[in-house]
Amino acid sequence: MRTTDYSNQIPGLILIEDFVGREEEAAMIDAVDDNQWCGLGISPNPELKRRTQQYGHLFSYRYRKVLEELGPLPEFSSAIVDRIMKQELMPNVPNHLLVNEYNLGQGIMPHTDAPALFGPAILSLSLLSACVMKFTHVETGHTLDILLPRLSMVVMTGDSRYKYKHSISKDHIDTASDGTTVHRDRRVSFTFRGEHHVFAF
Repeated sequence: MRTTDYSNQIPGLILIEDFVGREEEAAMIDAVDDNQWCGLGISPNPELKRRTQQYGHLFSYRYRKVLEELGPLPEFSSAIVDRIMKQELMPNVPNHLLVNEYNLGQGIMPHTDAPALFGPAILSLSLLSACVMKFTHVETGHTLDILLPRLSMVVMTGDSRYKYKHSISKDHIDTASDGTTVHRDRRVSFTFRGEHHVFAF
């Protein structure tokens, strides 16, 4: 693993390369592809224009709230969760896993993961393909485009979590702030989050 600390540009932002190996990646992709995807007209969250899976609890993008408790995170994520906690990347064991699929031409608009719902650390693992993630300060407009290599984990805490929005373009070729280019392909991300509150259902 190689860690790049971007805190001198955006406080709280780090990138850990080779967080998983190729065999782990293949097993995780096989596991999610064997499960039910939603989005693209399929419930829950049928309004999404990309395919997703959620574990731990069900978050509604339309209503911006948690709708249902889904139980513990799946077995195929256990080794990753153990690694997260061993490296002290989150203050508490993550209880929400969001799996996003991005095919060529798909991205995500600038957003900050629901500050009132999810905890102080957002971690996202990039599988199958690299991409460039843009960070934009909500007040100053300061931006930084960083390359998220295949198999890497990006960790957002502090300012990068709360004061910046992050996004992924729909471009077929991405360019990072350092000039690195990447040709996009199918990318599957595993985003690990916690929560501040105990929800009543």
